[in-house]
Amino acid sequence: MDRDLRITKGNETKGRILTASMKIISEEGIEGLSAKKVADLLGISKSNIFHHFGSVDGILDLVFENILIDLVEPVKSHQGPDLEGFLLFLGEGVYSLSEEEKLSYSVLFNFYTTCLHNEKYRTYLLKAKQEMIDAIAIQLSCYSSQEKEKLLKVSEMIIMTLDGYGLHSLLEKEMGTLKEIWTLQIKAWKSLL
Repeated sequence: MDRDLRITKGNETKGRILTASMKIISEEGIEGLSAKKVADLLGISKSNIFHHFGSVDGILDLVFENILIDLVEPVKSHQGPDLEGFLLFLGEGVYSLSEEEKLSYSVLFNFYTTCLHNEKYRTYLLKAKQEMIDAIAIQLSCYSSQEKEKLLKVSEMIIMTLDGYGLHSLLEKEMGTLKEIWTLQIKAWKSLL
């Protein structure tokens, strides 16, 4: 029983480290993340952080991986009645964000910035972009008889648009305009599909 409790406490500590790291990244960027800052924020020792992750890079890798899973998995598992419903679902995933989801988007945009001069994160981000394009294209194929190549191009257009919406959803308080614009965008995509 003690072993189970240690595992549970270890997982909780790991989760707290990830959350604290995301907070630091969202406020200071990836370069601002350090074991000392995380330890100070949580009131734990740096050795505790290294015990769970081995390095700050280990934390960054898991933060990035978790964000991408949170973005891609809902798209892969979505089961809507029609194309418009699926496209509305994608938009709502950006302009109806909880505070935790806003934190994830903020961290993701920090990864975007870092990938401009860090090949490791650029590779991660391009791989994740392709996973998302593929996931959207698979969903679109359920609602459209267009060729795979066109579905992939439209999926890439959707990803690029979602990136812009994600940024604006962090900047703006009122989401009504974003919703209206998204609805107009849906009409354009439907005409392509």
